[in-house]
Amino acid sequence: MTKPAISLAPMEGITDRSFRHLIVECNAPGSVAMTTTEFVRVSQLPTPLIQLQQLLGDKPAHTKTGIQLMGNDVEILVETARRAAEAGADFIDYNFGCPAPRVFKHGAGSALLAKPNLIADIVRHSKAVVNVPVSAKIRSGVEHDSNIEDLCKQIEDAGADLIIIHGRLKTDRYTDPADWSRITRAVNSVNIPVHGNGDAVDNATINKMLDETGCAGVMIGRGALNNPWIFDEYNSNSQRRTPRQFSDWLHHYADLMAVRGATPTQVLGKLKQAAKAMGPAGNIPFAHSLLRSNDFFSDLENLLAEDLV
Repeated sequence: MTKPAISLAPMEGITDRSFRHLIVECNAPGSVAMTTTEFVRVSQLPTPLIQLQQLLGDKPAHTKTGIQLMGNDVEILVETARRAAEAGADFIDYNFGCPAPRVFKHGAGSALLAKPNLIADIVRHSKAVVNVPVSAKIRSGVEHDSNIEDLCKQIEDAGADLIIIHGRLKTDRYTDPADWSRITRAVNSVNIPVHGNGDAVDNATINKMLDETGCAGVMIGRGALNNPWIFDEYNSNSQRRTPRQFSDWLHHYADLMAVRGATPTQVLGKLKQAAKAMGPAGNIPFAHSLLRSNDFFSDLENLLAEDLV
């Protein structure tokens, strides 16, 4: 029986080179099946090769790293896909699910869910020019989910190698629970692998999604920011790390960002972003003052000391 693929989902403002590398590095080899860049917005011209190479960076070992593209012009997207493969991407992922209003307004992301023929054209023409797998990441619909089966079948018929489906609609909020029955419907409608996404945030919910939907893999988004070792915990059933280990991870993250050219302001912003996820998840002691701090690690150290009292 094929082992389920547990992968890091692309997240805007999060899955940059530093985050992707550190996630793969801190988990056992092979625990993270795939990682994907933040989406590349492709609009008036194909994205330059050098930009794609910089985005991809030096790929971490023991995983496949893809470049995610988002747009609505077939010719421009396909040429960018060709360049992405040339840049060294292990696969090309298309974002047909971003629900952001500014993206939807410009006819990209989840706006394409209402244009299945366009999605199929993008996938079909991309497959004709690249020698790496092509995947489609979708939401379950815009305002309703009645087209899941037809859309997934069109994507499969266009030659896609993988479908990743989020259990929410475009109109759903992240506070709304993901409907995993939609993932099940996608799985049952095609013969290619389908990976599920949405509300799989720990070992228990990963297993629950796999069992309930029959999907071939799970993409972890916010759960990886809450707990960077989520992949290792699933694959080896290891114990949750201590708050001190989470603090050490944040130090390593800061060092890696600095080495890769991030400014102190950028580093501080990313640390606060991570702390905002880890704290409420119970993985580090947390106070909202930490999000206002200019001396992040000193204040975190104080919270760790208070937590031991």
